Amino acid sequence: MVCFTAAAQTGNSTSVIFWTEGRRLQLQDFKVVNDSLDTVEDKVSALTRTGITYYLTTDKVNGRPVSIRITVEATVHKQNTFIKERVLDYNASVKQRLLMHEQKHFDISEIFARQAVRELQVLKLSANYRKEIADFVQAKFKAAEAYQRLYDQETRHGEDFAAQEDWDEAIAAQLDALEAYRKKVVVKKL
Repeated sequence: MVCFTAAAQTGNSTSVIFWTEGRRLQLQDFKVVNDSLDTVEDKVSALTRTGITYYLTTDKVNGRPVSIRITVEATVHKQNTFIKERVLDYNASVKQRLLMHEQKHFDISEIFARQAVRELQVLKLSANYRKEIADFVQAKFKAAEAYQRLYDQETRHGEDFAAQEDWDEAIAAQLDALEAYRKKVVVKKL
């Protein structure tokens, strides 16, 4: 299961994991919660709070904005990422399957972050660029959220192995197709 944030941020935090090629979610990235707590829905074993975060830097000349740098990141927010206590008793292969399902949520956020970069490169901005960028990222976030729900629905939270395999392949193909946008930085003249 996944939840989202879309926000302008300043600086890095150890409570946030930024999507990085080869870095996979691990058990220690999750807070362990009692099985009876309602922090995580009863039917799921984990909740990964992923998001699309952007950073905006404005370059000014004589106090007038002349260009902006937009950095878009796929993130996991550790303070709101949970696994149920029962997961600790699962055998290694079941734990690994659960972690890979949650990793795909993170990968989906990366797909949408890369799509955002691609679209931001051609987005026309006005003097109201801060709001326009915030609105754009919020819309991208909502599209990602719908896609994440579809992923969980079709894979039954990773329990439908055949569907999970199909999604794994589709997610990998989408990441490959968006490889040109992996850097996730857009510089625009104003």
